Amino acid sequence: MKKLRIFYKVSAVFILLALLTACNATNTAGVAAVLDARNTAMNEKNISTYADLILDTYNVKGRTKEDVLLQIFTLFKDFQSIQMQTHNRHINIIDDNHALCEQNYTLKVKADGQWRNMVQQEQLQLTKQGNDWKISAGL
Repeated sequence: MKKLRIFYKVSAVFILLALLTACNATNTAGVAAVLDARNTAMNEKNISTYADLILDTYNVKGRTKEDVLLQIFTLFKDFQSIQMQTHNRHINIIDDNHALCEQNYTLKVKADGQWRNMVQQEQLQLTKQGNDWKISAGL
């Protein structure tokens, strides 16, 4: 009888760990999808898709969502082509509604027929709003 109780307790712990791991994997995949969609929006110079990825109440040190979008719109306008590629991505799920991503990105831009590129490191914060992850800081 005692062995059966221990078995049930151990089983319950394993089931709980499996559920937590599954939720964490789902959240990680959701965050990665937002970051990949950002790359695509940059590459396609699609301001509306880019805007959809940012939290409406984005405000970091007085810099709002509109400020970020104006900067991106100017970037789209100033360059003939843009290629953004991310690498060395590390996603940390803080809780069910908050995540932190550190990654490097290579941004290549074409102007006057010449390509220029830069490599940067960034730290983005994401907030879950309903079922969707949105970028809430770091842009």
